[in-house]
Amino acid sequence: MDKITTIKERILFYLEIKGIRKESFYRETGMSASNFKGAGLKSDLGIDKVVRILNVYPELNNHLHWLVKGEGVLDLNTHEKESIIEQKEIQSDNILSSFNEEIGDLLANIYAQYNTQDKSLLFIQNQMSKMEKKLESSIVKQSKYLEKILAQVQENATDSKQA
Repeated sequence: MDKITTIKERILFYLEIKGIRKESFYRETGMSASNFKGAGLKSDLGIDKVVRILNVYPELNNHLHWLVKGEGVLDLNTHEKESIIEQKEIQSDNILSSFNEEIGDLLANIYAQYNTQDKSLLFIQNQMSKMEKKLESSIVKQSKYLEKILAQVQENATDSKQA
């Protein structure tokens, strides 16, 4: 590799040495790929982003002089055991975080379905209540009509007996 002049180039070099895919790096750090391509590669990397990278790849904390100033050599073997443990902890945290996000999404979906079903049930109950009131009203009207019919039948029966 040619002379590495920017922090971004050194980060890409680190990723290459460690066999870390750029897509994984972008996802884990929340950074955009455009920051590490073309003209973006030559621009400065803000301290907040450097801190974010150091949090995701704590092994680089042992190589700050190389990362920030570009002086010295990136010697990853000196802290290999610590690095492996730290990477496994990070991977575990990432898996746990991913799992928690999936559980959160699942719970949100279940709640949304419950909420929709609850509203549907309320609508159905309301419709049933309206139908029950109409049925009661119809029964009352039917009873009045039947009483009138019976009264007329009795009146006709009385009239025909008299005639």
